[in-house]
Amino acid sequence: MLFKSLKVMAHQKIFKKMRNNKIDLSIIIPSYNEKNNLKFLINKSNKLISKNKTLEIILVDNGSTDGTKNFLQFLKPPSTRLKIVRVKKNIGYGYGIKYGLKHANGEIVSWTHADLQFDINDIVKFYQKNLILIKFKKIIIKGSRKNRSILDIFFTKGMSVLVNLIFNTNINDINAQPKMFKKKMIKKIINYAPNDFSIDLFLLLLSSKNGYKIKEFPLRVSKRTKDKAKGGGSILGKIKLTFSTLRYIFSLKLNDNYLLWK
Repeated sequence: MLFKSLKVMAHQKIFKKMRNNKIDLSIIIPSYNEKNNLKFLINKSNKLISKNKTLEIILVDNGSTDGTKNFLQFLKPPSTRLKIVRVKKNIGYGYGIKYGLKHANGEIVSWTHADLQFDINDIVKFYQKNLILIKFKKIIIKGSRKNRSILDIFFTKGMSVLVNLIFNTNINDINAQPKMFKKKMIKKIINYAPNDFSIDLFLLLLSSKNGYKIKEFPLRVSKRTKDKAKGGGSILGKIKLTFSTLRYIFSLKLNDNYLLWK
């Protein structure tokens, strides 16, 4: 009964903040050569922002070379809560996320891809559903991909098993989007996370090593219809991503002290 009363009081406090239009959730979306997806993504972002007054979405043009810059420079977002920022030269997926994090104002932060394989509406839904947990418990929230090919599952499971053996953790589907966590983690991520796709692994290890529970929610992956995958979309891409992640894993194992809060 006491817990229920505290939960109600916490909800009342949170929604009081919401009425004051304080930014509560920031979603970072790095985009590299995704011009053909941007119109639909921006329309969806505008609709989502109009319905959620404490949400901001930060779209990062991560040094695109496909005309994204010209497309975006004539765009006038209807709300200041849709921010468009640009990295001049592509350094990596992780760098784009870190650049977006520098512009985030929300107490809770999330990131996801710009390829439309994950619905950004789901981020808000799961945030609202887990409002108390994410704000007051040591927890991060991440997606868990469903309806995937056997090949994708093989690579994902293999990498998860290796990571768990080396770091004594219990992490699954490392690169699944989205990721959602407290703002207090931003400084560590910006200062120490790698600039490539291993940023997802860094966040999960950072969380696990500091006693955070990792809560997963199942998400259906939509098929990419425009532009090409930038990470492990093809077999060659998966192999390259695997070797890149392996290098990072072993370098991190040699010096993982910065994963701990000081």
